[in-house]
Amino acid sequence: MITRDYFMRMIHQLAQVIGKVLKLNEVKQYTEALEEIQLSSKLLLGMDLRLLTSLSDTEFIRFFSLGERFDVEKCIVTAKLLRLTGEVRERQADEHGKYSSYTTSLSLFLELLFRESETLPKEYFDEIDGLIGKLSSYELSSDLLQKLFRFYGIVRRYDIAENVLFELVERDSGFGEEGVKFYERLRTKSDEELERGNLPRNEIEAGLTELLRKTSS
Repeated sequence: MITRDYFMRMIHQLAQVIGKVLKLNEVKQYTEALEEIQLSSKLLLGMDLRLLTSLSDTEFIRFFSLGERFDVEKCIVTAKLLRLTGEVRERQADEHGKYSSYTTSLSLFLELLFRESETLPKEYFDEIDGLIGKLSSYELSSDLLQKLFRFYGIVRRYDIAENVLFELVERDSGFGEEGVKFYERLRTKSDEELERGNLPRNEIEAGLTELLRKTSS
């Protein structure tokens, strides 16, 4: 759960950092912008931000787990700083740095959504959409695709969830079991909800048939 006072202090400090970095970006002082982000990471988070992009998805999620509590505040700040790093790397035409920063940021924002969907402000959903757009031309890891599959189900973009599902099944037919559960959940929805999610009932049945064909061959 987000602790409001502590969180607001961190966000206020983060806003100042973002302002400084944007100004440095505008005058193409990219090294200075990255140094500002790293310094802010140590002040706000007590760690080197570069550490996270070297960890696996499971490892960095564990990094924010404090017993039974997930450190939402630090996760938000980290996700925003990584997104900011990605923007600097993008201006530098650093494809690897851009990719690793954006994918880690997206994974963290998705984790926040899964854990705080009832309290997470709309702006973070917008952050997720923005990062997905930034990464649209890249091949994403299976771990991140699985998170996106779950995300699209939550936000009721069923047609896109189905597209991600089949991409995952192409990589690993064992994911077909999750696909069957997906279609079974959709079968319980009203026709109106399915239409809003751009996946009408006849397409659900066709999709399930195709999934079973792919995973049984």
